[in-house]
Amino acid sequence: MWMAPLKTGSGTIPAAQAVLQIKIALLGTKPPIWRRLLVLAEFTLEELHDVVQTAMGWENCHLHQFYIGKQTFGAPNPSGAFMRESPTINEKKTCLANLLNRIGSKATYIYDFGDSWEHSLTVEKILPKESGIGYPLCTGGKLAGPPEDCGGIPGFYHMLEALADPNHEDHDDMCHWIESFDPEAFSIEAVNQRLRRIFLNERQPKRSRASKPKAVLPQLNPEDLQAAHQAVDASFEQLRGKQRRRIRLDEEVPLELSDHDRELILEHVVADEDLLGRLRVAPSASGRAVFRFTLDDLDELAGCVAFEANHVKDKKLQKQWDAIFARISDVLDSFIEMGE
Repeated sequence: MWMAPLKTGSGTIPAAQAVLQIKIALLGTKPPIWRRLLVLAEFTLEELHDVVQTAMGWENCHLHQFYIGKQTFGAPNPSGAFMRESPTINEKKTCLANLLNRIGSKATYIYDFGDSWEHSLTVEKILPKESGIGYPLCTGGKLAGPPEDCGGIPGFYHMLEALADPNHEDHDDMCHWIESFDPEAFSIEAVNQRLRRIFLNERQPKRSRASKPKAVLPQLNPEDLQAAHQAVDASFEQLRGKQRRRIRLDEEVPLELSDHDRELILEHVVADEDLLGRLRVAPSASGRAVFRFTLDDLDELAGCVAFEANHVKDKKLQKQWDAIFARISDVLDSFIEMGE
């Protein structure tokens, strides 16, 4: 996977040799609950998800998404096209080096769409990788993360209030539910032990997931359930005949681009020549041409285009990048690899 070099205060550094110092803060907490970590720039967003989960003390039992600029990253929903969801870029195929590659780069990470734990991620420094150090590495932090399923920020602080006051009407219930909770508890070494166990333990595949997220289904009353069924039926009716076609891993799919879009990509996107070379063929007199890519190639191209859209300052140019990204996403949403 191609990775952009990273800019530091004194020049650039290859992504394979770069480390990002990232501060993670749980929004809405006061005083703030935060962590500071050193993460390899070659990590994918999926691996960064594992880092956030481990550092904050989450149990990885709910869904999550990253938001960078106007783009959404996570595990793509195979039914998203039918439900008219905005496209989600596959976090497994998106490197930090291609998105969070400047000091000050930011991302938002939301975990558990019910409790809605929102985290801000900020790149504070870009450093050279040092031999003898195991990454990722926690270097700082403050306070214990909330327990799972406590009701989001309001529920968390209600829990703390009830636990601290023996006369609180919910004190006994909270003590029975959680037994004990020390909001001041935080240990850098404990976090690093968990990180080593997940990322560096030779008895497990490197950077493997600690557990699989569990889908959480909302509890609906009969009226809501009927309305949901009607909405789904309407979506399928409107999109009948547009089901995703299953293709082989190495099969190529068509992407139509205008000459302007093609030249914009060739001028600004930095990627392997294997990916960009096919765009160097001039289009026909109509001004449009069809280029063919595998889904993996399109995923990589989408990531490069998303990077440009997130970093361009000119709003008109940003709209053009967004339009190209939407066109690529439409193609990705039309196909699925056999075996998925």
